[in-house]
Amino acid sequence: MRFFQQTLLPDPLGLILARARKSRRLSLGQAARCTGISEDEALALEEDRIHDPGMARIHALSYARSLGIEPEEIRDSLPPHPDLIRKKSGYLSNLANAGQTKATFDLALIGRILAPLGKAVVILLLLATFFTTWGMMRQLSRVRSIPWITSSTRPISFGDR
Repeated sequence: MRFFQQTLLPDPLGLILARARKSRRLSLGQAARCTGISEDEALALEEDRIHDPGMARIHALSYARSLGIEPEEIRDSLPPHPDLIRKKSGYLSNLANAGQTKATFDLALIGRILAPLGKAVVILLLLATFFTTWGMMRQLSRVRSIPWITSSTRPISFGDR
């Protein structure tokens, strides 16, 4: 058993990208053009600065692939996943509070209450559809023939119109 085991920290992403670009003998502008990102963005990636938090991970992966680096090699060095919805500004809460200064209801609480009800409504609609269809088929199976459709003669009860 080893008490003093050395843990290997991954190299910084910027260092990996800069080494790969220099080994391919590309300038920063050429590498950025091959990737399809701006030169400022490529420089920010090589300096380990996050220029745009929402796109940093995608740009880092694209830049690495254009330099011939496999994504598995740099997985531990990539920028963190972006938040889909910023924690302080929820989309629905902004809509609810657009005309009000103070919220009169908690949107998260309403969502927790209505989420299970959505499943119940879907199940009830499916059951209602099934039983309605079953009832109509049962009623139609009792009809032996429809006289004004199946007979070749005109019914006496209907006059000329």
